[in-house]
Amino acid sequence: MLLWYVWIRLVDGAWHKLDDISKQLRIPKNAVSWAASYLTDHNLAELGEKESIRLHNSHARFEDIVKNLPQQPPVSF
Repeated sequence: MLLWYVWIRLVDGAWHKLDDISKQLRIPKNAVSWAASYLTDHNLAELGEKESIRLHNSHARFEDIVKNLPQQPPVSF
């Protein structure tokens, strides 16, 4: 759910500061930073200077992106 909340803030394709996203969503900045790192690690977004982020493809649907992510094996405890 966190990824979707951050994604929806980035859909316009503009640069957004992580602090601003954190304030808008009223969630801790470290959670937004994690989501930003996840999106950039999977080549869905790029990080810029001054802790800003934007999507590579602002017209992609979130559901399609999630379906195409590599599957990770389930974690057993």
